[in-house]
Amino acid sequence: MTSDPSTENRAGYDRWAQLYDSYPNSTVATDDLYFPPVYADVCDRNVLEIGCGTGRHTVRLAAQGNRVTALDLSPGMLAIARTKLANFDTVRLLEADILQTGDLGRFDAVLTALVLEHISDLHLFFARVAHAVKPGGRFYMSEIHPDRIAGGTQANFTAADGEHVRLASFAHTEADIQAAASKAGLILMLQQDITGAEDLVRLNPDWTRHIGRRMIRIWVFARQ
Repeated sequence: MTSDPSTENRAGYDRWAQLYDSYPNSTVATDDLYFPPVYADVCDRNVLEIGCGTGRHTVRLAAQGNRVTALDLSPGMLAIARTKLANFDTVRLLEADILQTGDLGRFDAVLTALVLEHISDLHLFFARVAHAVKPGGRFYMSEIHPDRIAGGTQANFTAADGEHVRLASFAHTEADIQAAASKAGLILMLQQDITGAEDLVRLNPDWTRHIGRRMIRIWVFARQ
């Protein structure tokens, strides 16, 4: 019997939680460098973050004066996020799966980073996002570049006990992403490919192999 991807990933990310922020991960590092400037003008808004993990982007969003509702399906990751956000009273952390949760309300902006690969149903995902974004609002998304996904790259880590863990992932094509977003009423405003460069190597010399490689793709959609 095939296990449920959400259950599998909840357990996997619970194991990864204590290591996540110090784990050498070139994809996360690239996302940290290049995604925040894209949403830097999101200030004093009501924001929904899908898959907040340990709160990497949640802290930035809160520091920009936003009121943030942040979801994650892993209680272990949320526990780390909760410690980082202890000084913010404008953040609500919820253990939830965007594909299964109820109505969360309407938001000025929705943001997600490195989550789409774990989404089994693109049409349901984008429909939920579109429902959550107010008309005229924005949806900010960062993900492993589709070329890397197609080549077999997916979220993985070596656990504290030495076991190599690969999270449940789905290889979505750019065409499928665009079709699902369009059907949900989201209009593409920005698409940006981020290529490995020297700033990544300065963080970890072992990442020289990524120079010139398309690492992540960033999208910004507008709600009709």
